[in-house]
Amino acid sequence: MKLISLPASPFARKARVMIIELGLQDQVEIVDPGMVTPVSNNDGLNSINPLGMIPTLVLENGEGLYDSPVICEYLNDVAEGSLFPSETKARYKALQLQALADGIMDLSVAVRYELAMRPVELHWQTFIEHQAEKISRGLAQLEKQCDEFKDEPTIGELTVACALGYRDFRFGEADWRADHPKLAEWFAAMMTRESLSSTIPS
Repeated sequence: MKLISLPASPFARKARVMIIELGLQDQVEIVDPGMVTPVSNNDGLNSINPLGMIPTLVLENGEGLYDSPVICEYLNDVAEGSLFPSETKARYKALQLQALADGIMDLSVAVRYELAMRPVELHWQTFIEHQAEKISRGLAQLEKQCDEFKDEPTIGELTVACALGYRDFRFGEADWRADHPKLAEWFAAMMTRESLSSTIPS
């Protein structure tokens, strides 16, 4: 298998974290597709994923799997892992946590593109502010929930770690730790895991 990935993408990082957590490093090759942005075409990637987005997992038969929740669940099934709980209540709790963290990443990436790709005079300030408010509410919810996070992380906790890592990477000046001390302590402990310490975005 091949994972089409870029080191700056929080969603691609999530898939790379899963590969390490599940011990699949020898089965999945990490492939850099070159330039991928919302305003560029990457014909090689487009031929596998019609949306032209990363991550995309290329199976042995050449079929492409996307997006990150699908890829992560597929990898978990291949490895017969336990990062997606089988018991119904635990499973949906993990999936809900993944959705919350994915949402924070979606919003963060949207703001990043607005700031980095549009001329300063065209920045949509109202849009930026509204996304920031949503992210703030998401982080506050994580602060409330983090006492319930599993010691052995599920897809939910791993996605939260990737979301916080992306906030550090692109929005370090915002200092999310100041208002979320329990979450900050949890994140520091999580970053001792090889899967996270070896995939810090760049």
